[in-house]
Amino acid sequence: MKKMLLALGFVFAASGAAMAKDTQVTFAVSGWHCGGCSGKTEETLKKVKGVKSATASLDKKLVIVAFDDSLTNEKALKDAIKSAGFEATAKN
Repeated sequence: MKKMLLALGFVFAASGAAMAKDTQVTFAVSGWHCGGCSGKTEETLKKVKGVKSATASLDKKLVIVAFDDSLTNEKALKDAIKSAGFEATAKN
């Protein structure tokens, strides 16, 4: 019985992990004036739990963020950008 419960627990844990997926979002960012601004945005986003990468383009005024959607979401990323002093709008 104990082994069956352990196996059942493993199945539930595995199914929860299977529901998580890597997601990518592109934000248009306003308020950047220099490379320091885009760099600050990247570093702020990389500190958000679940963010796998953040790549900013100063020329295009965009930041592309790859993240685990079981750990964070677009709103949290947008809030992080705002906490860095900038405004963001999701492009996709």
